Amino acid sequence: LAREAELCYSTIAMVTDYDCWHDAHDSVTIEQIIAVLNKNVESVCGVVRHAVAALPRQRSCKCGSALEHAIMTAPAAMPSAARERLALLIDKYVAQKVGA
Repeated sequence: LAREAELCYSTIAMVTDYDCWHDAHDSVTIEQIIAVLNKNVESVCGVVRHAVAALPRQRSCKCGSALEHAIMTAPAAMPSAARERLALLIDKYVAQKVGA
């Protein structure tokens, strides 16, 4: 839902038990998996810190206007409760069309 909220985002995948699908490898315990998970979390925190520090102050991507052509319901046909609930996301597109 990050895209729909017009947020820039990325994913980070962390492997905890890569060989779990392979019968020839020894089984691992939940403790071993949790230990790898904790190590991964520590590593990812460093990655996120560096990535956030490198982000530009102003974005030049199109993430901030992802909903511009995605709202299919005519503003006048939107139930007021739905419009109020989604106002933070959609008002910049629908307010001008209904004169709000």
